Amino acid sequence: MRPNKYLLIHIVFLCFLSCQYTPKDRILENVISSAKAHNVDLNQVLEHYSQDTLKLEAAKFLIRNLPGNVSYDSSKLGKYRPILYKLDSLRQLRTMSERDLLDQTDSDWDKLYGNHFSPSDVYAKLKEDLLAISPNYLIDNIDQAFGIWQQSPFKDSVDFHTFMRYLLPYRKQNGYIIEPWRAYFLSNYGQYQNRYPSIRQTTDYLMELVKDYQVDWRKISDYPFICLNDYNLAKMSRCTHKCWFNSMLLCALGIPCTIDFVPAWGNRNHSHEWNAIIINGKTYPFEATGGEGMWHNQLVYNNVWIDKYWMKSRLPKVLRYSYESAKNGPSADKECNSKNTPIRFLNSKYEDVSPEYFKTSDIRIPIKGKGIFAKTPKYAYLCVFNEDRWQPVYWGKTKRGNACFEKMGRDIVYLPVFYENGEITPFNDAFILQQDGTIHYLTPNMKTETSALLKRKYYARPDIEFWKEWNIGGYFEVSDDESFLNAQKIFTVTTCESTPNTWILESPVTTRYIRYVFPQKIDVLAELYFFKKDKQANTLVRIDGNRIFPHKTDVIEMEKLFDGDLLSYADLTKRPQSDHQKSPWVGIDLMEKAEIAAIGICPRNDKNNIIKDLEYELYYWNNRWVSLGRKTATDYHITYDHIPGNSLLYLKCTSEGNENRIFTWQGNGPKWW
Repeated sequence: MRPNKYLLIHIVFLCFLSCQYTPKDRILENVISSAKAHNVDLNQVLEHYSQDTLKLEAAKFLIRNLPGNVSYDSSKLGKYRPILYKLDSLRQLRTMSERDLLDQTDSDWDKLYGNHFSPSDVYAKLKEDLLAISPNYLIDNIDQAFGIWQQSPFKDSVDFHTFMRYLLPYRKQNGYIIEPWRAYFLSNYGQYQNRYPSIRQTTDYLMELVKDYQVDWRKISDYPFICLNDYNLAKMSRCTHKCWFNSMLLCALGIPCTIDFVPAWGNRNHSHEWNAIIINGKTYPFEATGGEGMWHNQLVYNNVWIDKYWMKSRLPKVLRYSYESAKNGPSADKECNSKNTPIRFLNSKYEDVSPEYFKTSDIRIPIKGKGIFAKTPKYAYLCVFNEDRWQPVYWGKTKRGNACFEKMGRDIVYLPVFYENGEITPFNDAFILQQDGTIHYLTPNMKTETSALLKRKYYARPDIEFWKEWNIGGYFEVSDDESFLNAQKIFTVTTCESTPNTWILESPVTTRYIRYVFPQKIDVLAELYFFKKDKQANTLVRIDGNRIFPHKTDVIEMEKLFDGDLLSYADLTKRPQSDHQKSPWVGIDLMEKAEIAAIGICPRNDKNNIIKDLEYELYYWNNRWVSLGRKTATDYHITYDHIPGNSLLYLKCTSEGNENRIFTWQGNGPKWW
């Protein structure tokens, strides 16, 4: 029996309609239905642009990607704002320097919140944009975004795809409230849009205009900045808020600006965020703080560069905050939940832009010990060691006994793991993804042991070397009168370590007054030592006296030189500007003549050297951290024997401190990872 021709035509027509009704349409329809169930009619936006093809496409893009966008609870901010109002009032009075003003604010903060500030009432509650946004807000946002883009002198450098992803979205990052930020920035900075012929020059100029918005670790930076008005009052925050501010400012003026971040450094603690502008589809990153070196991170973040200040920066991934939802991975998979997914990857609002920064590798790691789970998990994760724990930085899919990871940063130590119930389970050895893209597994060799003389537990940042060098050329003088008119120079610093330095004089000196004269214009020091000799015990004993120094403003700073705390340091930059051409000095009045047998200094430092009398513990990784024993340092170094060859090592001070890094032992020294 032949099918009816009209039935065939009908089937073909239905197939045509089916092909036209795309997954994007289904997502759009579902979002509109969800919003309507909460009395938000997003169809108004689509109807408003029914005759404008580009704006209609933009509206659909914004609506499709509404799910997953959220803001914190701003209703609780009122009780925290008085400290912002006081800071703003003091600034407007202009009776205090910015430094003194912030010192005062720190003091006020301590009185209000102590050392345990935690605005959990703000962060505990999230509101979905889908339920909070209004059709009129979306319409205003679309019109303003198109208006500034179409009249921008840089429009030829910003195609529609870039516009949609980076200029159009009303939200730059989750957590912040929905507010009319475009109107604010256009009103205050719109006149600068056409001042320079290039995006780079305009960005430089705008960052200079807002340089009073500082990035600092002042206590006010802990404030829950989730709205623009609060941030404008404080003008002080961590990097993340300055990135948010910069991105709104630049996007409001037609410059596509993103917030890019490393979820966890591959070779040091913490994470970092910065901004990037997109020109003709290419990424140009810059430091959110602006100023000198603003564009330098294009070199720093390439996983090859070693900088004299930044030293070696290694990034396992660079991710970009995105308005568009991720289409792959755990956040897009309905089977994934908070029990079997690291919290970072439950968030769908990111994209992987690592290849725009450095050479990457797609790698495949065999799954060893397959019996650890009844069923091999669908996703595996690569971790880096950061802040004393293994932190997942990206996901990969498991297939045929392997875990496959895409676009990973090189020259980094990784640990491959599964994740379940908030815990990681390694399924292979830690390994180095080497600079050439090859993999070296760090499998401990118990048959080949080595010894190591350790001087640090964390890599030496470039600052450490600078601080040491700052003291070269400093010298000690003695005198019988406080004016030091007839001073006798007894020692000049020619070499300096970052630990306490003690120099025994060839012949003891008898004097009443003794001082240390800093090198020209260099005036930072942690500790200053004067010693007499206990002849019975044959030991040096630190002596003290009345502090003497040229300026009364130095009183508080000077005490830091004698407090026994290696992490506190005297910074004499507060002295009168007219005296900055003179070498500062500090000394003591012994009140009567006494014999000086030795002198010493400790430069500013991070106290991550091995410190005498503190206890340390060395570990190696063998599917867990295995201890090689605890030792108390009797000097400023410590030795361990019987270390398995090819080991990943980790030295921790059990007495104090929280900065530690993993390393391998190569030849006669550590290689830090």
